[in-house]
Amino acid sequence: MKLTEQQIALLYKFTRQHYVEHYDVQTELVDHLANDIEQIWVEQPKLSFEQARDVSFKKFGIFGFMDIVDKKIGQMNKKYFKLILSFVKQWFQLPKIIITLCLIVLFYQLQNLAIAYYIYSGVFFSVILLEIIKMFQSKRKINQKIALTGKKWLLEDIYLRQSLGNLALIIFYAYDLFLPHDDDFIAMNQFSRWLSAFLIVFTMLVGYITLIVIPKKSEDLLKEYYPEYNFS
Repeated sequence: MKLTEQQIALLYKFTRQHYVEHYDVQTELVDHLANDIEQIWVEQPKLSFEQARDVSFKKFGIFGFMDIVDKKIGQMNKKYFKLILSFVKQWFQLPKIIITLCLIVLFYQLQNLAIAYYIYSGVFFSVILLEIIKMFQSKRKINQKIALTGKKWLLEDIYLRQSLGNLALIIFYAYDLFLPHDDDFIAMNQFSRWLSAFLIVFTMLVGYITLIVIPKKSEDLLKEYYPEYNFS
């Protein structure tokens, strides 16, 4: 026996009632429940829809859907990091590596200026400021979409949270460990100077990827994995 569209809708409602708020996670759980319920009916055809649903749900254990949701969040986080890494790698391959090397040399040469420290600091904190602005813009756009469609997507939430948090962490560590905290770049050894130039370019690249590339890519991924996202 196959589930009806009304029963599928009830399964979506059931997952929401059990604290699964993201539509993409709901969809995977509903597919799993639907297939399991149909198999249960093969073995026990006299069970009602609700009874078969409850039998299937008990298989998730005492924590219900929580373990599945946590595992899904972990998978999405890994997907996010791999996506950033894949785009960063592109900037260290031809032809983009030429631009990357030119930027590194440029920032290395800027260290000879008296205002080098202020240039580096300005770049670091400008990227953070742009990330914050972008985060609020993206959050507002997502909230408008949720209000319009009633669907919340985990992948969007992951990108929104991680883009700012990860970049801020990189910037603060780079700023604290590899800048002289004054205007004396010349006093640093050559390795530290080149490393500082590399890190500021790396920060700019990650900023560009999280500000521009990832938001667009997240929509492409959602459309690829979830065709219904095109209509959300």
